[in-house]
Order: sequence, then structure tokens, then C-alpha cells
Amino acid sequence: MARTMESRPADVDAGHAADLDELVGIDRGRQLCECDHGDDEAYAACGRKAKWRVTVDCVCGENHPRTVEILCSRCMRTLRQSHGREAITVRPL
Repeated sequence: MARTMESRPADVDAGHAADLDELVGIDRGRQLCECDHGDDEAYAACGRKAKWRVTVDCVCGENHPRTVEILCSRCMRTLRQSHGREAITVRPL
């Protein structure tokens, strides 16, 4: 006698259901560039329309954490120029 796998919905605890606004990577319409154009005292986001998801992996050997930023084309170009040795991956949004 062969058993078949039935697709059943996963048990989801209602108390742990994720709010869609909190999920990263969900297309929520127009996303804005996150690049910091502020001074040392305060963060000031760029605010232009973001077109790129940029991942920066440090290759210096000191185990710096990977960073992911949502950037416009101008800020992405600047990041590439300023991060010479780091491994940068750019994907369109």
C-alpha cells in the first residue's frame, strides 16, 4: 500500500504572524534611497527613488558583517568608488 503526501498548510501561531510592512524585500511601491547624507550628529536619508539592492561583503579578514542597502543610481556609483576592495553585489529592485 502506497502512502501519498498531502499538502497541508503549515501550522501558524497567530501571535507570531508577520506584518507585511515589516518584511524586507516585499515590493511596496516606490522605495526610497537609504544612503546617509547627514552629518555626524544626525541621519539624513537621500530620498531619491531607489533602483538597486546593494550587498557589501568586507574582504579584509576581520569578519565584518555583511551590509545590505537600498540605493539610487547616484549613491550606488559613489559606494562602488569608495569601497575598492570589498565585494559588492548589485541587483535591481
